[in-house]
Amino acid sequence: MYPEAKQPRRLLFIDSDVTILSAFGKELEQCGYRVELACDGDEARTVIKGGNFDVVILDVCLRKDNGSDLVSAIKRANPGVEVILFTGQNGPIDYLEAVETGVSDWLAKPCRHEELLAKVTRIRERQNNFRTMEIKNRELEKIRSEMEQVIDGLKGMVNDESDGAEPRQKADTTDLPRIIGHSKDIEKAIELTRLVADTSSTVLITGESGTGKELFARAVHDLSSRSHLPFISVNCSALPDTLLESELFGHKKGAFTGAITTKRGLIEEADKGTLFLDEIGEMSTVFQAKLLRTLQDGEFKQVGSSQLQIADVRVVVATNRNLEKQVSQGLFREDLYYRVNQFHIGLPPLRERIEDLPLLAHYFLEQASVEYERPLVGFASAVMEKMFRYAWPGNVRELRNMIFQAAILATPPLIELTNMTTLLEKLHRHPRKSRIIDQPYTVAKQDFETRYFKSLLDRAKGNISEASRLSKIDRKHIRTKVKNLGFAHYRTG
Repeated sequence: MYPEAKQPRRLLFIDSDVTILSAFGKELEQCGYRVELACDGDEARTVIKGGNFDVVILDVCLRKDNGSDLVSAIKRANPGVEVILFTGQNGPIDYLEAVETGVSDWLAKPCRHEELLAKVTRIRERQNNFRTMEIKNRELEKIRSEMEQVIDGLKGMVNDESDGAEPRQKADTTDLPRIIGHSKDIEKAIELTRLVADTSSTVLITGESGTGKELFARAVHDLSSRSHLPFISVNCSALPDTLLESELFGHKKGAFTGAITTKRGLIEEADKGTLFLDEIGEMSTVFQAKLLRTLQDGEFKQVGSSQLQIADVRVVVATNRNLEKQVSQGLFREDLYYRVNQFHIGLPPLRERIEDLPLLAHYFLEQASVEYERPLVGFASAVMEKMFRYAWPGNVRELRNMIFQAAILATPPLIELTNMTTLLEKLHRHPRKSRIIDQPYTVAKQDFETRYFKSLLDRAKGNISEASRLSKIDRKHIRTKVKNLGFAHYRTG
């Protein structure tokens, strides 16, 4: 997030005519400027030593001073100052010399208050834009440097996995004790979390409901330099726009019906820490625009307030939706998508990391045993077999809930199949599509042969001789397979 650029508000007005000083000084003060006045060069030099100014308005015809010399002195003391030159009718002005000296603009006397104010306003806007760009460029350079470090780390991961020298080491998760698993996809997600944690990048975490997105968001926070500061979580799908705006930005007393006190928003609560926006894909496009401004500039306003506030917040977002698809459908702003997707961590569903199932199941069983004070030590073999066959549409969250429920029903020391009533009810509706690698070799081989020879005989219309010709397998071997696999209805001719 970008901090607010400092607004140029301090002006120095130098003129020998006290009447002009007084009149124009009051006019500028009424417009919100802090104005210092000086009647000559000596007084101006004294005032300049007392602090920096954003704009200096200088009469070129001071009584005791050369205007060009004074401009040079002002610029040496404050290089960023802009100088507006008041020109009179006592002689021609060398405008080229004035520009080279550091003059930004000029006005001929006499002039109206509106003309001077327009000049000052224009300079103020230019200064503000320049300062904003400077801040953004520094922030972008910082992000670029951090992303280069992340990319170097990713290259190291790729090299480690492709060198073929020794088996890949399991990821050490001692610094992330709540993340359970040793599957390849989870190890990759853990490594990405470590790489991005101590940068300022906004992180997008994607995955189905129940895959542990908030767990990884907390890991990003815990491994960062902000770990000792607040981690604030907001579920964007749980609140309508009006309540979400009040929740995030806060509100002033009387901003709406029921706002009986002023309330700080969660962005303010998370200042210097981490803000986690869960299910960001559920936001309306109207609220997305308000959030984008906060993410870009760090600015927000409480509901019912006109005052801008600034917060230094690390943002992590998560969604179970395909944001790219939502962008193409006009449901998610493209500029917000690229803002939140500075770094992406994708979490696999449980069915695609099924090798982690035993670790997760025993971890949750230990938690349930402590919470319910029941001496449960494991699962009956039939329970694990059924759990491997289930697709787990609710992912890790569903597994945890199911085991906690079974722990209440079970008689120690083991959880039996009869205790997993929910699993038995759902298994036939959501069977997992088994991967060949999940099966023992003998089972996988028999499954392949059954499907291969059935397809072969169907193509040969049951004729063993034709099947032998097509497969280049001896007829005797095919007849043996037909018998062993139970294809008794096929002919042996």
